[in-house]
Amino acid sequence: MMNLLSIILAISLLLISYTYLIYPWIISLLAKGKQLPDKRYTFEELPNIAIVFAAYNEEKVIVKKLKNFDAIDYPSEKLAIHLGLDHPDDSTAQLIQENLPSRFPLQVHHFMKRGGKANVLNKIFNEKIELADYDVIIMMDANIILKDDCLLELVKYFKDPQVGLVGAVIKNTIDGAGEIAQQEQFYISKESDIKVNEGLAFGATIGAFGACYAIRSAYIKNIPSNFLMEDFYLSLHVFEHGARCITNPYAVVFEDLPGSINEEFKRKRRISTGNFQNLKAYIHLLWSNTWPVGFAFFSHKVLRWFTPFLLLASIVASFLLFVLYPSIQIYQMVFVLMIVNIFLPLIDLVLKAMNISVNLLRLHRYFLSMNIAMFLGFIDWVRGVKTNIWKPTERL
Repeated sequence: MMNLLSIILAISLLLISYTYLIYPWIISLLAKGKQLPDKRYTFEELPNIAIVFAAYNEEKVIVKKLKNFDAIDYPSEKLAIHLGLDHPDDSTAQLIQENLPSRFPLQVHHFMKRGGKANVLNKIFNEKIELADYDVIIMMDANIILKDDCLLELVKYFKDPQVGLVGAVIKNTIDGAGEIAQQEQFYISKESDIKVNEGLAFGATIGAFGACYAIRSAYIKNIPSNFLMEDFYLSLHVFEHGARCITNPYAVVFEDLPGSINEEFKRKRRISTGNFQNLKAYIHLLWSNTWPVGFAFFSHKVLRWFTPFLLLASIVASFLLFVLYPSIQIYQMVFVLMIVNIFLPLIDLVLKAMNISVNLLRLHRYFLSMNIAMFLGFIDWVRGVKTNIWKPTERL
């Protein structure tokens, strides 16, 4: 029994360390000295592209979004914008009509019954636009602001026929705002590094940031009903065509930081549910012929999705070792460390009530909270997803 519990404890902690610490280090070493494809368009050769995004109640951000389009550096005759309105009940529709961009054509597709983001996108691709008219589709969220050269940076590598998707990187725009601003900023920064390095090392960025990415129009497909993570679904679909997914660190978009840990908890729970939907749909990629894809998918994503279970296994194993073998000092120490880690978030909550923020404590609370959200997201997936209709994160 002692050997079995020790093995469970050791493997659980090793896998957690591997996915969060060791794999990012390995992938950075493999990417060192490598460059993105050197085939690029001249300005005259730039492809015809379409920006496609969905919006629900976005009255707080939609005007800024529309004004941002006029600052984009891209030939106006080669860019169209398609906005799918998922029957908002605030002033979003009115604000759009009052603030139409002047440089680029914006087509608003107002759906009179809420269907959720995936259904809105499916209807746009199936009913509202002719995909053959565009070489590349730019997918983005309604609250994302593009750096002026972002589109040029996203599309320039599609001259290489092996490239199927190019992801952008996110820069946070409100320094220090919100309860977990620094922690989310830290997480996004590390995720960006991993995605960039996966693209460099393998041509296999595992899931572009849904905030903004470019995908070859030939790889657009219908998103299954009630899927919550359509961006990840489309990203992984590219690998089934043998194409490459990369992330360009110079393709920059800006996004507000989350306002509270509670809002981010709900978002991560929803993301987790969608992750397990995608795992079921694309589990075959783990042992596909393109081994780097399976290796990166398992190391970067699958292990992280199962980290809540690894944490639970390590806690249970350490508790049983402590109870069954109280005379062995190492098991006592491990169990005490486990208990301390569990209660550290309570200390952060107490300090928060006193208007004191300790970054490491808040980061630890963020990590545990997001893993609880992932666990609950798994439970939601097991129970079955009845709808993909979403409520946007509360905007600042």
